[in-house]
Amino acid sequence: MKKMMLRIVIAPLLTSILLSSYLPLNSLLASPKETIQSDQTEITKAAKQWHEQLMQQPSFSHWKNASLTISSLGPGTHGWLVLLKQKNEVVGYMIIHAVEQGGYALSEYGTGDPASLQFLAEHSDQLIYTGPFHSIIPVSEENDAIAYIEPFLLEDFPIQKSDVEAASKQHTQIGQGASKQPALITGIDSVTYFSPYDVMPWLTTEPLNYSFEDDTSVEVMIELGSQLRYTTESWNDLVFSVYSITGYHEWNEFDLYLALQSENDQLTRYIPYDTLMDQGSFYDRAQYEL
Repeated sequence: MKKMMLRIVIAPLLTSILLSSYLPLNSLLASPKETIQSDQTEITKAAKQWHEQLMQQPSFSHWKNASLTISSLGPGTHGWLVLLKQKNEVVGYMIIHAVEQGGYALSEYGTGDPASLQFLAEHSDQLIYTGPFHSIIPVSEENDAIAYIEPFLLEDFPIQKSDVEAASKQHTQIGQGASKQPALITGIDSVTYFSPYDVMPWLTTEPLNYSFEDDTSVEVMIELGSQLRYTTESWNDLVFSVYSITGYHEWNEFDLYLALQSENDQLTRYIPYDTLMDQGSFYDRAQYEL
């Protein structure tokens, strides 16, 4: 009789806990190994959906039949690096992060330069990623000195371990961008590549950021053929970078990703508009010509 009463008391209590915390019952009962396997399954499912959408785009057609390799970005990051390989060649990448409300977001993705992507693949286990402009790979040199290489630019950045640690604290990544499933690309456009340093409107004009009503302002400018530049300062303002904006992808009629290219015109990175607005400034060539 006492055992039956105990069951009667525990059952409503457990139900109350589950409803108040919004956790599925199987997440409380599953072992750590089962939870990890479940997470990997969901991440793989999301990555495949983004992959299937992207490979249908003209500039990503070489992603067809590519295999996906997924690796964690490290403890506490709630992020993953996805490398896309066609035979033995790395043809692209995606960065995925967990979303606080549940699910996963595509934090950035890119395609192009074989040298950069191969370097990223060879050092994927060393990649420190706390945002698109705070991604770095430490490479040991003589006398135990450490050189920090930015994998997408393949440049040796003049930063120290303290700068990396500070950035990790300041730029903890939470998933932004396309997270709705199924993920659908609902709009695209592009302009011909131009060197980001042909003109330098950031030297003489104010950023356009505050004049944008929303992300449709950038879409319209790209559709009209504007040569937009994007500048950002990273690693405690030690590094100043400039990119050409050469197109966009719109996901689910809501999430806008802009195509960024540096002087290495082979590599194209797609980064969410909201992230770019938060971390840098937009300029138009037309401002310089006024």
